[in-house]
Amino acid sequence: MKINKKDIKYLEDNYGKNILPLSIFDNENFIGINPLEILIYYKKETSIPKLKECLLKTIEHYNLFSSRLIMIDQDKYALQYCRNGAVIKVLPPIDATVDDIDIDVIKKMMVHVKTLPGEPLFAVTGIPINDGVLGALSCSHAICDGISLMLFLYAWNCLIQGRSILPPSKQRLFKGIPVDFDKVDRVFIPPLSELNDNIKSRVNHLSNIKIYTSKEYFSDEFLTEMKHRAKIENDKYKISNNQIMTSILLKKYHEYILPDTETIVLKSPINLRGIHPNVDSMYIGSANFNGFKEFTREEIDKLTINEIAYRIKESITNMRQENYAKEIAHLSEYGIEINMDVFRKNRPPYSVHTNVVSSNLTHLNDIESLFMGPDVGSLLYIGVAVETGFTILKEKNGRIFAQITSRYPLA
Repeated sequence: MKINKKDIKYLEDNYGKNILPLSIFDNENFIGINPLEILIYYKKETSIPKLKECLLKTIEHYNLFSSRLIMIDQDKYALQYCRNGAVIKVLPPIDATVDDIDIDVIKKMMVHVKTLPGEPLFAVTGIPINDGVLGALSCSHAICDGISLMLFLYAWNCLIQGRSILPPSKQRLFKGIPVDFDKVDRVFIPPLSELNDNIKSRVNHLSNIKIYTSKEYFSDEFLTEMKHRAKIENDKYKISNNQIMTSILLKKYHEYILPDTETIVLKSPINLRGIHPNVDSMYIGSANFNGFKEFTREEIDKLTINEIAYRIKESITNMRQENYAKEIAHLSEYGIEINMDVFRKNRPPYSVHTNVVSSNLTHLNDIESLFMGPDVGSLLYIGVAVETGFTILKEKNGRIFAQITSRYPLA
């Protein structure tokens, strides 16, 4: 990539204003991957213009959601705050009720974002139906994680209902004004063909792969009984619902989702907001890192559910320490930065052939926490970026479910 003095001055003048460089961690992990996507059903009678007006205000409030990706150096990327950074598309009404909707059809109709230079990183597709409105969101991990998206949805719904909303964290917010993206020099938005081979191969791989999914449901009563049995088995086994479910899923699905390895690496996203003293709880952006635990296939088959769960708990506990969080991450004027030299020492390289990612997104699916009880709407679908993983979600009727994602058919 060739940058002349004029371009360098443009970058220097706008750093921290309308250009935010991604962290090393973001650069290595997020460019070219699939977005986080959700489908919401909103049944409270509200006009499309009002929903759109409140959405635009929320995007302005959390301005990271109005940005595009630019390339600022060889293999280095940044967010560019711009007026057309978010895509809002309203489709013609569908003559059907929510019970008759085919989610797979809606997924094909919605706008999907790409985490590539020049591309918008956030899109909302609105579709009126007979008994409400469907809102399909597609969001790049380069601008947010699940908690950030929950805060965004919370604020949007507050504005719809006329409630006041809290000011966003000042950490990693653009301090300048948005730009007209069509005036950004094309040197900063090269096509996919000019990016490095890792990114090109990642994009090509994801575009050609078929993903299989399945669901497993767990009642509150079942999980309570499992925790009770664990306590009887060993007094130190104070394990969580998430750890129990992940252990059960590992035992049941490891041969199907990772058939060609004897060592399985379980990765668990860990939220820095709760453990890093300098990270605001209202931080909007990507504020997590992956903890991990290795198991041999023989261990998974041999160990009890509670033994696996406790090993997972121990590995996460070791990662969720303030001193460790401060060692691997610090807060710069541009957001959370990961010290990759330290982080690489403690994590195996990511491989789709050995890794399974277990994400706890129960908070994102807790619609009532967003002032969206049964009288307002529901969440119909969550799509995650990983090819092999367990996504733990929650329904408000006394049960939790896990979505299993695999590159291979699930028996």
